[in-house]
Amino acid sequence: MTLIDQSGKLFGKINIFDFGGLALGLLVAGGIMLTQSGMYRTSGQVIQGEGDIQYTVYIRNLKTLEPNLFQPGKKLSITIRNQPRGQVEILDVKQTPKHSSYLLPNGSLKTVEDPADPYGYDYLVTLKDHALFSADGYVTEGIKVKIGLGIEVEGHDYRVSGAIVDIKPTNAPSTKPLPAPTKAH
Repeated sequence: MTLIDQSGKLFGKINIFDFGGLALGLLVAGGIMLTQSGMYRTSGQVIQGEGDIQYTVYIRNLKTLEPNLFQPGKKLSITIRNQPRGQVEILDVKQTPKHSSYLLPNGSLKTVEDPADPYGYDYLVTLKDHALFSADGYVTEGIKVKIGLGIEVEGHDYRVSGAIVDIKPTNAPSTKPLPAPTKAH
C-alpha cells in the first residue's frame, strides 16, 4: 500500500485535500487557544498606554545660507525607515556654527568658528509626537522610535537627515486597563 494512491487518497481512505484542510483547521484552532490562554501576547496586550513624547534630532554639518530653517511652533514632516510618518511640531531648536580647534604655541587649545566652513551648522531640533508606550519603548504610527535611529526632516525648503539622540515622555502615559486574558476551558 502506497502513502498516496493514484486517485489522490491518503492510505487509500482519506482525500489529500480534505486531510490538508483538517490539518490547517487544527493549527488555527491551536494558535487561537495559545493566544487566549495567555501563553502568547497579542499587540493589544503589549501596549501599556499612550501619550505625547519629545525626541531630539541631531543634524550635523548642514550647509545653508539661512541658519534659521527650523522655527519652534512650526510643523515639519518626518520620514523614519523610508516611511513617511506625517507632521510633527518643533518644540525647541539649538544651532551652532561649525568650529575648529587650534593648538597654540604655549600648548593651550583655542576653538573658533571654522573659517573654511562658514555655512556649516549643527542643529539639535526637539520634536513633539504622539506615541504608544510599550515595555520595549515608544511606538509612533507603527514605528519604534529609539535613540540612534536615522530620521529625515522635511520642510518647505529643505529635506535633511539626522539621528535621534534623546527621547522622553512629555506627560505621564494614559494607561488604559487591558482586559485580562481569559483561559480557554
